[in-house]
Amino acid sequence: MRYLGTPLVVGLAVASIAVAQSVPAELSSLAAKARLDRPVTAWCRAEFRAGHPGAFAVAMTSSAGGGRYLVVESDASIKELGSFTRRPDLACYSRAEAEQLGVTIGRSPTIHGQITPRWNTAVICAFVDDTTAVCWQYSPSDDVVVRVGGWIT
Repeated sequence: MRYLGTPLVVGLAVASIAVAQSVPAELSSLAAKARLDRPVTAWCRAEFRAGHPGAFAVAMTSSAGGGRYLVVESDASIKELGSFTRRPDLACYSRAEAEQLGVTIGRSPTIHGQITPRWNTAVICAFVDDTTAVCWQYSPSDDVVVRVGGWIT
């Protein structure tokens, strides 16, 4: 993931997601159960709903270019996040990591945006085009994934 023009935000320990990273057996099994129509090309693992570990945020690339981001829960249910135009670029953060990333964005003279997590669960951030990242978090009261920020580089 492109972090504010550098490979990694200083002081923020996160795993960058590479395109075509290998998929763990647990995710392959979930993808088959969920009947995903394309291969998973990028992913990160996190607990998006409190008390429901074993979920993944995934990117599926379409043959026409671009693709879509999804959450695949441990029960193989799917929640759509959004689409991307070129190549997948996503990461999962704890609430504390997302808040720290938000502080870093706020201090940047060249990056514009904010991240405001609302619950104590993971935040997914992903680039939807070459310069725009969007962040989502699961809303327990509405049982949907909602936007909680993003930034433009």
